[in-house]
Amino acid sequence: MEIVVDNSAGGDEQFAEEVARGLRERGLAVELRPASPTAIFDTGVHLVAAGLVVRVSERPDRALLEGIEEVVRAALLHRPSLRRRTRSVPVRFREGERTIEWIDVFD
Repeated sequence: MEIVVDNSAGGDEQFAEEVARGLRERGLAVELRPASPTAIFDTGVHLVAAGLVVRVSERPDRALLEGIEEVVRAALLHRPSLRRRTRSVPVRFREGERTIEWIDVFD
């Protein structure tokens, strides 16, 4: 199983690093994709995107998916603002847009 914490469209580097670190602590091999310098800022309004995607190379079994969810939820609870704590993080299959599971703090 290959896991990618894909922050290429986002601007919350600390969140992405915390998720990657938490997954590694569970013994998983994780690639961390940093935010693309061209994706962070919308030059018209200078907004930072907040997107983070966890990508998996194959469909995770229930135990692995629950482990990923625990790590993401714990990292969300450490965010400095309510807006950042209440976002949802998709788990997607490979490089596609097909979402296997949405993770947030409300489940």
